Amino acid sequence: MRIAIVNNAAPFTFGGAEFLAENLKKELSRRGHPAIVVRIPFQWQPCQSIPEQILACRFLHLGDDFIDRVIALKFPAYFVPHRDKVLWLLHQFRQAYDLWGTPYQGIPDTPEGQAIRAAIVQADNTYLAEAKRIFTNNGVVSRRLKQFNGLDSEVLYPPLMDAELYHCSGYGDFLFYPSRINDGKRQVLAIEALRHCRSAVKLVIAGRPDDVAALARCEERVRRCNVGDRVEIRSTFIAQTEKADLLARCLGAVYVPYDEDSYGYVSLEAYHARKPVITCADSGGTLDVVRDGETGLVVAAEPEALAAAMDQLYEDRAAAQRMGQAGFDLIQTLEISWDRVVARLTA
Repeated sequence: MRIAIVNNAAPFTFGGAEFLAENLKKELSRRGHPAIVVRIPFQWQPCQSIPEQILACRFLHLGDDFIDRVIALKFPAYFVPHRDKVLWLLHQFRQAYDLWGTPYQGIPDTPEGQAIRAAIVQADNTYLAEAKRIFTNNGVVSRRLKQFNGLDSEVLYPPLMDAELYHCSGYGDFLFYPSRINDGKRQVLAIEALRHCRSAVKLVIAGRPDDVAALARCEERVRRCNVGDRVEIRSTFIAQTEKADLLARCLGAVYVPYDEDSYGYVSLEAYHARKPVITCADSGGTLDVVRDGETGLVVAAEPEALAAAMDQLYEDRAAAQRMGQAGFDLIQTLEISWDRVVARLTA
């Protein structure tokens, strides 16, 4: 089966969705399905251009005679027409749905902004249903799709590509937060929490900033909280080997995004390294795999609550080790594997 994996391409951005597309291509090819990744340029600011970009995707024909199946991942790439299209939905355009009315809305609440939102919802309602099957990467995404568009879907968890890189070499004195640096990932919340810690726990943040302002806010919060001797910010893209080394040595992982639409590779990478994950009760998809007191700690999105969780791991390394191993065991129970993914997407 010749397969085109269709994803959008935001300028100078290469994150989890892009890794997933490339990894899916490799795994399909290994199992005898020639695959390509088609990246469609997309830039949502200014938001007035969104309806035009939806139309551009609808007018993009990949060729039914040359491509046996399309696997589409994200808005607006999933509008590409094809007679045999399957969705592995990572998320819709959340600004028009669950982020509407929050600080992360993005689209202005004006007559023009409301019209753009309506166009997005109408397009989703019209064209998502033409897919032969809809899979999602998380229960949160499935629930949103049902709530907002009335569509059923099947959860299909994304595995890691290089799981063998991740290992455990101990439980050190620092917590590790690997992720793109932006307001939605809430690195500033983790920094603020350090000010309230009783223990000497440290924090390493690593990832490329989405923009200079997001990095500046993190650096300013470090200064304001006077925790410069306990926070290290590596504001650049980190290689998988470097990430694996930090996870091998850390006490645990911190991943506290706002209403995340997946469990986050951070969670899976941490569990492969036998490390627990600290997340927040409003972090969304992470709650599929982070189980409070079992595979990590789930706390309120408040600096004091997060600080208490950090102290708890620092003061009880045996518990950190036990939860990290339980996280690894959970991955096996959930059957998070490429064999399962390829089998479902090519059925």
